[in-house]
Amino acid sequence: MVSGPSPTPASDAVDGRRRRVPKGEVQRQVILDGFEGLLEQMPASDISVKDITEAAGIKRPNFYFYFESKNEVLGELVGRAWDAWIDTVGSYHRRAGESHSDYFDRLFGQSYAAWVEHDQVMVAGVQATGYDDEVRSRWTELVTGLNAHLSEQMGQDSEAGLIAPLSDDHGAIVDRLTDMIVMAFYQDRSLKPAEAESARMLASLKAIWLGAWGVAEVR
Repeated sequence: MVSGPSPTPASDAVDGRRRRVPKGEVQRQVILDGFEGLLEQMPASDISVKDITEAAGIKRPNFYFYFESKNEVLGELVGRAWDAWIDTVGSYHRRAGESHSDYFDRLFGQSYAAWVEHDQVMVAGVQATGYDDEVRSRWTELVTGLNAHLSEQMGQDSEAGLIAPLSDDHGAIVDRLTDMIVMAFYQDRSLKPAEAESARMLASLKAIWLGAWGVAEVR
């Protein structure tokens, strides 16, 4: 989940012509980039609006034209990192002919890659769910959407006789599995262990996930 979103270019090519990106989009991106850069220096809770405006090279009133608070900036950064992951995986549902092992790798292997790419943002986002209602609401919205699709997929596969989940309460299983994975990724990106340790973490998560889904191919 490159250290952050690429700066918005001054112009884009559209239908063979070049169009100027509105100044507002550029300034908004500058604020986002400035905040993400500050995360490399200090925790999100220690960052002030003054810090952000200085990093972005803008005046304080300009900040409030685009964002109501610093945590709204963090929420948008988390959402963008999540959206980039969704673009990579394509779909939350298991594809035709895709094994459950490959399904896990596509979803959560790519999710871990997104965490690595956006580690400062994702770690700060998880931390902020403990003290900011806005970020917590945004995070809950994203996770709830993911879990709804996973629960639906588990139900379909169970009805088809492809798996034997540990419980008929598919929603509860999926919720707990996702919580476990998020916290494992959070700890990994907070501590940043050797690659071999991260690989062991992913392998163990996969074994637990496949076992909870009741996948016969788990061994």
